Amino acid sequence: MKKFTKIFFEQEPYKTYKSKFNIYGIYKPSQENGTDNPNNGVYKNTVLSTTFNSLSSDRYLLTEDNKAVRDLAAHAPYDAIYIMVNTDKYGGGGIYNLYATFAADNVWNEYIFLHEFGHCFAGLADEYYTSDVSYNDFYSKGIEPTEPNITALLDKNSIKWKEYLTPGIELPTPWKKNEYEIIDNDWMKERAPLIKKISSLIATNAPKESVKAAENEYYVKEQKHVDILDNFFKKNPSWGKVGAYEGAGYSSQGLYRPMIDCIMFSKGKKPYCKVCEEAIIRMIKFYTE
Repeated sequence: MKKFTKIFFEQEPYKTYKSKFNIYGIYKPSQENGTDNPNNGVYKNTVLSTTFNSLSSDRYLLTEDNKAVRDLAAHAPYDAIYIMVNTDKYGGGGIYNLYATFAADNVWNEYIFLHEFGHCFAGLADEYYTSDVSYNDFYSKGIEPTEPNITALLDKNSIKWKEYLTPGIELPTPWKKNEYEIIDNDWMKERAPLIKKISSLIATNAPKESVKAAENEYYVKEQKHVDILDNFFKKNPSWGKVGAYEGAGYSSQGLYRPMIDCIMFSKGKKPYCKVCEEAIIRMIKFYTE
């Protein structure tokens, strides 16, 4: 609780608006530690019945026991609910105006924690589009998404983040998209068998040392990939500029994000983009003013 409260207030805009927040931690012990992981045959008796493979996505971590969530949350006044899950498996979830979850013990826990809160609190959309998801064509073509950080760019002159555009920026904004997709798709091909190996070891009750070794191999390679992408973004001529970058909302074409990178787009320690940050500020002011 203290660790993630500290992480929260190190990130803008929460840092600037720290005085507007009250954070309460509510603890009720479960009969078993961890969470359900149906794909590996793991089931735990927990207070909130959280589970991976929600909506048929292995990394999506949710609960359908809304009554248990509300009964527990009712022990403190709240506007937003965050469920901290004791697991080192990568995953989480965030549903606008409902609740968010995150894997507290995963090596990417800081990223997951901030990313999912963006969904839950400010209604931010996922900006990534190369990762596997359990749904296709999530956003209907020809209709402007309601989320503040993605657009179908149906009218360039009235783009929803018009006031934040970098002066003179080209719309759509060039960003070496093809080069990015080659880098990321190559990693997706390498990533799949690594994840499959870990799942197989867990499902067959392999020694913990073997599982941990496979997980470490995966995380080392993933960190290397994240570093490569961070370097790629920062060397891009459009780095730091607000425009309309094609590739967002699980779609390679037809949807656009405000900046080349953001915590809603890729992993790693990074800020929200300008548009996401302003959307969060608007929500903070909605609740507090």
